[in-house]
Amino acid sequence: MVLEIMTQDGRNATKPYRVRAGGVWYWVDPSVPARDIEPGDNVVLYPVSGEPAVAVLRSRPDAANAPFRFSTDDGTFEVDRRDIAALHLAAIDDVQA
Repeated sequence: MVLEIMTQDGRNATKPYRVRAGGVWYWVDPSVPARDIEPGDNVVLYPVSGEPAVAVLRSRPDAANAPFRFSTDDGTFEVDRRDIAALHLAAIDDVQA
């Protein structure tokens, strides 16, 4: 799924911004600490390398070396903590949706 960011790369953002993925607009809040994001929340995942993605956080690591688990319409995937550059809370923009 192509992610269209309405600002520059949001990886280092400090203010809310919008993205569009798969025809759905999201408001993204980079000020929410990753530790406060809960399973079931929509997120924008910025990997250390590769393209960002909008996904649903399915589970947080239960051990230091365990991966985060995410899902999209394309399925479920895991990402090691060390491979995540940034994780931002996202919510569907009902006005643009």
